[in-house]
Amino acid sequence: MADDGGGRKYSCRTASETLDWIHAIIEFLKPYRFFLDAHVVNFFKDKLWEAVDKEWLDCLRRERAEKLLQIPSGVAQDNWPDSLKEYVLTLRSLSLPRDQADLQEAFPGVQTAPLNNVLAQGMNQKKKHEIETLAAVIGSIARKTGAQTVVDVGSGQGYLAQVLSFEYELSVIAVDASSHHGSITEARAKRIEKHYAAKIRKSRSVNKVFSIPKAVTCQVLSPTMLKDVSISLLQENDLENPTISRENNDDTPPEGHGSESPFPSEANEKSSLVLAGLHACGDLSVTMLRSFMECDAVKAVVLNLQVYI
Repeated sequence: MADDGGGRKYSCRTASETLDWIHAIIEFLKPYRFFLDAHVVNFFKDKLWEAVDKEWLDCLRRERAEKLLQIPSGVAQDNWPDSLKEYVLTLRSLSLPRDQADLQEAFPGVQTAPLNNVLAQGMNQKKKHEIETLAAVIGSIARKTGAQTVVDVGSGQGYLAQVLSFEYELSVIAVDASSHHGSITEARAKRIEKHYAAKIRKSRSVNKVFSIPKAVTCQVLSPTMLKDVSISLLQENDLENPTISRENNDDTPPEGHGSESPFPSEANEKSSLVLAGLHACGDLSVTMLRSFMECDAVKAVVLNLQVYI
């Protein structure tokens, strides 16, 4: 919830209220578009600072650095010009909420489970925590939307894709622009497969089946390309994607994991996708959101964004 300073409240409770908030942010930024669209070099070459209100510049030049560092947090000083104070306070009021959401409230019934040592190999604690949580959320959303296939966009070394495949029993397509990452993903999946295959042989259980992530090297340039690559791979998934059986003993997956075959029988289910991204950088997040808006096959988008400064 946010207040624009004039008494109006902004909220993300509904899609329309969220859109109102976004439009308010766009209107606020319009006068400063020349800053947003400029490259850093243009700031100096074209002396863009001269477009800033002179009274603001004179005031800020005299201010201590620690006070200037408080501006992004919406802190204005009493001695500043009224127009500058209004700008800073409006900036704060339009900031989207950063409070940590309650996972159970957002996704009732979802449960995260610690990764075993084989799946977690190579992950630091931060990465492990992110993947444990994101995989549980993706699994929950995939079940609710009826989508059995997840497209991991910008999959890197395949950490998320492999957890979704081996632990959540989902068919996964791992897309990355780097062929090196694709090779690592496939090699890592083979090592993990050996671990699960050994457990299955030991338990002699053959009542469950797992798929192995399909690694694809592709530079995603548009929503249409992302959809076409995903759908074409789905059509050949049954033949090309190797599977292994999974034991059904005391090491059963926690509540929230899938329990059916990862390959749906109906064609319309096969074309149902969830797009997922763990730190989908650059234009990938925008492309994924556009794909969700433009492609009926995409039932949901799950993004875990990270800002690099």
